[in-house]
Amino acid sequence: MRIERIRIGYVIDQLCYGGAEGQLYELVRGVDRQRFQCFVYCLSEGVFPYGEMIKASGVELRILQRHGHFDIARLLELAALLRRDRIDIVHSFLFLANGYTWAARRLAGVPHLMTSARNCKEVGLLRGRVNRLAFRASDAIVCNGEVVRSFAVQHYRAPSTKIVVIPNGVDLERFSASPESMHRHVVRRSAAERLVLTIGRLVPQKDLDLFLEAAALLARATTGVRFLVAGEGPCQRTLERSVSRHGLDGRVSFLGARGDVPALLYTANVFWLTSAWEGLPNVLLEAMACAKPVVTRDVGSCREIVNHGVNGYLVSGRNAGAFAENTLDLFTNPVKAREMGRAGRRLVEEKFSIPIMIQGTEKLYEAVLQGMIRA
Repeated sequence: MRIERIRIGYVIDQLCYGGAEGQLYELVRGVDRQRFQCFVYCLSEGVFPYGEMIKASGVELRILQRHGHFDIARLLELAALLRRDRIDIVHSFLFLANGYTWAARRLAGVPHLMTSARNCKEVGLLRGRVNRLAFRASDAIVCNGEVVRSFAVQHYRAPSTKIVVIPNGVDLERFSASPESMHRHVVRRSAAERLVLTIGRLVPQKDLDLFLEAAALLARATTGVRFLVAGEGPCQRTLERSVSRHGLDGRVSFLGARGDVPALLYTANVFWLTSAWEGLPNVLLEAMACAKPVVTRDVGSCREIVNHGVNGYLVSGRNAGAFAENTLDLFTNPVKAREMGRAGRRLVEEKFSIPIMIQGTEKLYEAVLQGMIRA
């Protein structure tokens, strides 16, 4: 006798390069297909690269055309799709998707709603109000870190009894410190040259002005260091003009969006994250999985994965000098840098693997279906 699978619908606003987008891809391709049937609903036509990857994994992808903010047509289309696909649990990713999913679920009559808080971002009065309603109506709320949990409770009045923390996961085979997995170096460098890398969208959130300020201080303190910025976004031209202002001509390379992130991380000496706000950053976990020491601003749940002085350094506030000083310490103490990298890899193996993330999510689905989450 064939058992009907549980039908899970995932709603997200885009499937471009990003941490939440990557986590969704890993989740839908890794869940137990004998127990769960997955459908992904993308609220825009921004589906590169994860759209094709999701379809290639055998998961149904529905793309909704975006007409504008608070789009009624898109809401009605989402509700119709959820109803047609007979979704049992609809699970939204990120704050924009929470509101659409909450309203569409009510129209479609989906039995169970799960929402998410995956970063420490304030989204404005109207969208904040909608997220509060969505959290209140949820069967469960997924946060990827304890700091994110506290933020959701404080800023969005999310019911704490409904929140379950499921940390992000990293593909430990893809992100590896093993040189055998890298067929070539992806960045030309001299034998003595040291590379500082950051990866992310070129948007104000990532505060790459701070990256350049810290790069200028480090470049004045030591020779033979180059800075790599992987990613694309609206701030690129402004940042490129800032390179000369900081006296960094020839020292900074903008690499664009890259599909070879593991190889880039393998090539780098140190990874920097200068963001003004975050959740639990995937990119830090990926750098640590590649056994790279990290220097990161102490935002969001970064302190839940970086043990200061053990597997990297935490920088309080917007302190360019601390980024430069801590990195110079790593350059002058290569044994310490290697041990920090190894400590980061061990932590990711123990607590942040993809199977751990998937198992936690599957257990939560079962708990939601059985009504085990307290109101």
